[in-house]
Amino acid sequence: MHLVQTRRGLLMGFVVLALVAAACGSKAAANEGASGGGGGTTTGSTTGPTGSSGGSGYNGGGGYGAGGGGMTATTVMEGPGNSFTFSPSTVTVTQGQTITLDNVSTTAHTFTVTAQGIDVETQPGKTAQVTIDLPPGTYPFVCRFHESMGMTGTLVVR
Repeated sequence: MHLVQTRRGLLMGFVVLALVAAACGSKAAANEGASGGGGGTTTGSTTGPTGSSGGSGYNGGGGYGAGGGGMTATTVMEGPGNSFTFSPSTVTVTQGQTITLDNVSTTAHTFTVTAQGIDVETQPGKTAQVTIDLPPGTYPFVCRFHESMGMTGTLVVR
């Protein structure tokens, strides 16, 4: 009987954790800003893939990004469906916010903001993070490996 109660307690804990994770999806972001210069900080990649199920968090109309007020989780998928694209292709963050790069493809990609000190390589099925310390403005980003195939995007820093 005690084993059954323990398993039920664990199951309930996992359900609550899953609900909290699903509730952490971010809001779509607007696209505006001005040019500027600065830098970014990268952190090491994780040892395994992360993600979400059933689209909980990958929103339409701008996808992940900073919503109105406060910092929200921002994730950029690299190579969804083994395409040479970023999803979303326009990412809006606040200065100092961290972006999680989620390589969901079978090839390596980079998140590179040319001439701004941001160049993060993510291996297939892995994640990495980069903190955006750029001043407010609009910055193009690319995958250095697949830029010629159209793997580009726009970073908006508020």
